[in-house]
Amino acid sequence: MNEASALADALATEHAAIYAYGVLGARLDDPTRQLAQAAFDAHRARRDDLLARLRSRRLPTPGPAASYDVLVTGRTQALTLAVRVETEVGVRWRDLVAVTDDRGLRGLAVHALQDSAVRAAQWRKTAGLSPVTVALPGRV
Repeated sequence: MNEASALADALATEHAAIYAYGVLGARLDDPTRQLAQAAFDAHRARRDDLLARLRSRRLPTPGPAASYDVLVTGRTQALTLAVRVETEVGVRWRDLVAVTDDRGLRGLAVHALQDSAVRAAQWRKTAGLSPVTVALPGRV
């Protein structure tokens, strides 16, 4: 994997996260929906940042897929999906940390990995899952 493919993978995962939060938010109560809305907004901001960075480097900017595997029929599935989304996002940002020598990109990726780890812990706690945190975020 190289930097360009890691950036494209991060973008694809952010697209998927945005889609997933749009679906799972409908299955949550109001207080929990606010957490989902904040995550949705954070992923949109990351997506927009990635798009700008890819364009400035004249790299391809893959768009979102037509659909994603996000079947959610209730609160429990919504919370499970939120944990899965944040875990997958963390993996992609960890991949970028591993392949880039660019300090700015590495900083962006580390910060994004941190954010996804915190959100995953929030979702695990909300879902009543144990452990709430994981030793090495970004690993599956």
